Amino acid sequence: MQPTATPVQLPCLIQNGTQLMNTRLTFVAALLLFPLGIGAQEPNSETSTANRVIIVSGTGEVNGVPDVAEINVGVVVEADSAKAALVANNDQMKRLLEKLKQLGIAEKDIQTTSFNVAPRYQRMRNPDGEPPKIDGYRVSNQVHVRVRKIESLGVVLDQVVTAGANQINGISFSIADSETLMDEARNKAIRDGKRKAGLMAKEAGVKLGQLVEIRDHSGGNQPGPMRFMAMAESRSSVPIQTGEQTLSAQVQLTFKFE
Repeated sequence: MQPTATPVQLPCLIQNGTQLMNTRLTFVAALLLFPLGIGAQEPNSETSTANRVIIVSGTGEVNGVPDVAEINVGVVVEADSAKAALVANNDQMKRLLEKLKQLGIAEKDIQTTSFNVAPRYQRMRNPDGEPPKIDGYRVSNQVHVRVRKIESLGVVLDQVVTAGANQINGISFSIADSETLMDEARNKAIRDGKRKAGLMAKEAGVKLGQLVEIRDHSGGNQPGPMRFMAMAESRSSVPIQTGEQTLSAQVQLTFKFE
């Protein structure tokens, strides 16, 4: 007996397939429309306003005459033995410190910065190729001195050399009340920044709004030290020119604009 074929319900399959396809198409369409809906949203007005700012930098400078000087004064002595060099150095250093006090320099303005004992070697090498031998010792003692009466600096330099100092390796100048001048420089920097912001807003055709942030990037400009090598036979007051010192301030200002 031959098997009987089961009739296939084609309309049902076709109908179900059409429904399945319609469902898939609807799902895909929904996915495609979803990001478009996000892109169509209105921008956040608060975020947009927060980014509407003008950032400028302002600079201010003030000149002042230095009224404080700082110097490094030292005594260097060489002798055949370390003990002899040390004794001689101590004697000269005592005379130097005593002279500084006589000149009106307070003890708080005198500070030892270095003390060193080192061997001195022969300048010529041994004919046999041996390394140079020690033929003496060098002792050095150095102090940092702050001169608050700057008009007396020339006399101080002359007197310390007379008292035994044979090394002066730097002079620097500063202003005692520098903060007052720095405040003035900051005020100038803020005015300069406000001027720039107004100019930029006018040129851009916008209205300058509220100042929302100030940052201080100030720093004083210190002049470099003068090199001054002392000579023991000096007897006249040393001429000194302090010139002017420039203090500068820099600020960063952030403004809103409309």
